[in-house]
Amino acid sequence: MGYKNQESTKTYYECLNQITTDELYEGLLGYGMFAEKIPNFLTSETFFEFCKSNEPCFEQKEYRYIKYENMRNINIPRILSIPHPFVYYKQCKVLKESWKKLKKYFYKKTKSNKYKISRIHIRKLDNKKFIDYRDYNLNNAILESKIIQKIFNMNFKNYKFDGAPEQEIFIGKRYKVKADISNCFPSIYTHAISWALVGKKMAKEDKNKGKDKPYYNEIDKSTQWLNYGETHGILIGPHSSNLISEIILVAADYKLSKKYEYIRNIDDYTCYVKSYEEAEKFLLDLSMELKKYGLSLNHKKTEIIELPSSFEEEWVRKLKLFKLDSYNGKIKYTGIAPFLDMALELMKDNKNNAAILNYAFQILIKNKMTSSAKKYFINTIHHLVLLYPYLIFLLDEIFQKNIISQEYIKKISLDIFSLGKEKRNYEAMSYALYFALKYNFKLKEELSLLEEAKREEDCILMLLCYLYDKKNDNDIEEYKKVAKQFITNQTLKKNGNITILDDEYWLFAYEVLLREDDKVLDQCIDWKQLKNKNISFIKQEFQ
Repeated sequence: MGYKNQESTKTYYECLNQITTDELYEGLLGYGMFAEKIPNFLTSETFFEFCKSNEPCFEQKEYRYIKYENMRNINIPRILSIPHPFVYYKQCKVLKESWKKLKKYFYKKTKSNKYKISRIHIRKLDNKKFIDYRDYNLNNAILESKIIQKIFNMNFKNYKFDGAPEQEIFIGKRYKVKADISNCFPSIYTHAISWALVGKKMAKEDKNKGKDKPYYNEIDKSTQWLNYGETHGILIGPHSSNLISEIILVAADYKLSKKYEYIRNIDDYTCYVKSYEEAEKFLLDLSMELKKYGLSLNHKKTEIIELPSSFEEEWVRKLKLFKLDSYNGKIKYTGIAPFLDMALELMKDNKNNAAILNYAFQILIKNKMTSSAKKYFINTIHHLVLLYPYLIFLLDEIFQKNIISQEYIKKISLDIFSLGKEKRNYEAMSYALYFALKYNFKLKEELSLLEEAKREEDCILMLLCYLYDKKNDNDIEEYKKVAKQFITNQTLKKNGNITILDDEYWLFAYEVLLREDDKVLDQCIDWKQLKNKNISFIKQEFQ
């Protein structure tokens, strides 16, 4: 029986249609403000509850965002963004009000699909939990997952609900085409949202309407708000960006799917064709469809592969099929050592792609180990995270497995902090402080982090420095002075000046002043509303 007839499979629209307007709003604003790669000490749940109950009006008109440098699997950083909460609230509200119309749009664009083309999209699971995509690598489309408490999120493909179309559409084909979009999110033109929804002509005609502004232009405008009014680029990090990108990409799918059989993982395409000429034609047609929305292909990652070939990367298959030597249900040292050696060799053979080590670690932490195997595993992780900082975020999950003692967690964290300080890797330093707060230890007895905060180079690190020093009874008076420096003025066209917090450091400034000198926040008419309700963006256990 083919994938189309399986009773359990759900269409793209069926998955979206399960999400109510209120659930979309809660999912985006309550759980989708902070990217998963940021240390997990932040939350927007209380802010969501405040907005839900009060429907606040914020006077600030222009907004920047917090930048967070995150290491990718190829050990090259990318910039994640934390949106300003006031403008993120405004965007989520617009998306909420537009959700019924958006669902009709998604139905129109996907109803003719023979199978689900877009494999990674928002959806709600029956148990009200989400599958969180912890790592999506565009080179190999490997998704590492973990069940977490959320209503919905961008989700990896699930055979039970999504089927496995590749297993059928490749039949009779001679070539596989791999392609992806060049700098997808930073390249998205916000006006292309309206173009996708109603066409370029109508969007331009309706652009200057008065009070009754069309919903598609409101989505366009609210997306610009997040990025300081810019029309080019959407933020990488907030979950609303995933929904925005799908609006545009399903529009490109709509025409391509009538001629080609392919699947798409966000901006990563895999197409199966009968001839080399058809492969080249697919790339040309894909390029032309993307061009309509201001996007282009990454030609460095484009390839045409002669079939037969594996659906999975060769290194994935090798790791999956490796027989781990075990005794009484526990992996032995003689099993884990050669497995990790092979993972390292595979990584070197694949341009030092650290996602391979990530995948290998995921396999191991799902199994029990003998004491000698566990020791080898821990020492290997300790060694590798210092060589490949991309792996540091994975430590949070490993530490929660209770296979590493708190003393050794402290040892690894101290080394990460020292490395980060030497290399000016703020992500490494941030994770070290996060672990110290979470597992309740001091990195060094004499450590005070004020000087790091005074550099004013990374908002997340600054906030974690403050929380660490406060918890360890270090002097925090200077933090208050630093926070006050971020109080500034913004000129409004109609109402003169208002007092705001510097947008690129709002999280640090607000959280420090909320605790140390909350009366100062009375100057900031917008922030005063949150202060009066004691709204914090820090999880309770880290306060």
